[in-house]
Amino acid sequence: MANTYYLMRKNDIVTMAVIEEDGHMRSVSEQVNVELAPFQYRYRPDWIKAWWADRAVPLSQGRISEILKAQGCLLPSEYLVKNLGLSLTDHYWVKPTESSLTWEQVNLFDNDFKSNLTFSGEDEKNDDVPHYSPNSSLQGDIEKTWSIINGRRCLVKGNRDYLSCESINEVIASHLHKLQGYDNYTDYKLIKIKDSDYNFGCYCEVFTSQSDEFIPAYALYSSRKKRNDMSHFQHYMNVCKALGTDMDQLQRDMDYQMITDFLLSGYDRHLNNFGVIRDAETLEIKRMAPIFDSGGCLFAGREVPVNIDMLLDIKTNGFAEKEVNVLKYVKDRQVVDLDKLPPASYIREMYEKDDKMDKKRTGRIVRAYEMKTDICRKWQKGKLEFR
Repeated sequence: MANTYYLMRKNDIVTMAVIEEDGHMRSVSEQVNVELAPFQYRYRPDWIKAWWADRAVPLSQGRISEILKAQGCLLPSEYLVKNLGLSLTDHYWVKPTESSLTWEQVNLFDNDFKSNLTFSGEDEKNDDVPHYSPNSSLQGDIEKTWSIINGRRCLVKGNRDYLSCESINEVIASHLHKLQGYDNYTDYKLIKIKDSDYNFGCYCEVFTSQSDEFIPAYALYSSRKKRNDMSHFQHYMNVCKALGTDMDQLQRDMDYQMITDFLLSGYDRHLNNFGVIRDAETLEIKRMAPIFDSGGCLFAGREVPVNIDMLLDIKTNGFAEKEVNVLKYVKDRQVVDLDKLPPASYIREMYEKDDKMDKKRTGRIVRAYEMKTDICRKWQKGKLEFR
């Protein structure tokens, strides 16, 4: 059985769509308010259907299969439509055409919701909250949930296995940015998650709001067709420029992110792990979104390189196949002060918080971090170049 919905952005209608009971979007009206519509895949004829298909939480994420079963859903897309496609990163949702619901009644920036995990400090007196959840549109493979901690919307994240590496890495990255005096990062803190195999998860406060929404780099990148002779990086920057972005600020932020990712061997900076913040009213791009999701660094779940050749051959999910090749897009090599990096002793101290972490592996990670810093120092001074 299919139903007709309005695709909404806050209280504005973007278009009308027919959505099956299982959450599959069957068809979309030819009348679309393009100015308010999602960016992703805009040059494709089926772009809104494709955007909706990508919006559902992936089946590979944490305990999503258990959650679907508890919600009486067979598919993530069914879970998504049951929760009106709501999110805590943007202002899109779907509304049954016969419904009188408003954004004020359903948005999750103001209205309470339930977490998918339980942890120390959470308010468990939430039996009366609505069933709408932002977790039905939460992306990524790692176990995670949106929750409300001390009245603040927060993203709580777990780890891929019994080690706390990803969560500790988020805190290490936050500390690095703090020492640098950088003003555009997401601050992560460790947290205990009940009934988990690992010692620590982590959490951070939401960086979006009723006035600010997040647009992933992939949504912008895929909004226009890339020329074959253009790099992925330049295509992305061109799209941002066409939207009126302050390109000097964006280049500085990108330089900083690319260098710090290199220092921490952040191999998972794919195009959904960064983006921009847009003003919800003026639709103007404000700035690159605060750096987030750095858990996939310092060789979490990977073999630790033991020599320079291996460190220069690290594969990445970013703008190039190898992370050293990403550095060619940096314009200001001095944007990161290597004298203000966390000492190796801090890295060791953080990993020692996890009593399941092998000390030999910790030693290899610390040594690789020191070697990476030396490589970056030579590169900054022009004594080392990458092809």
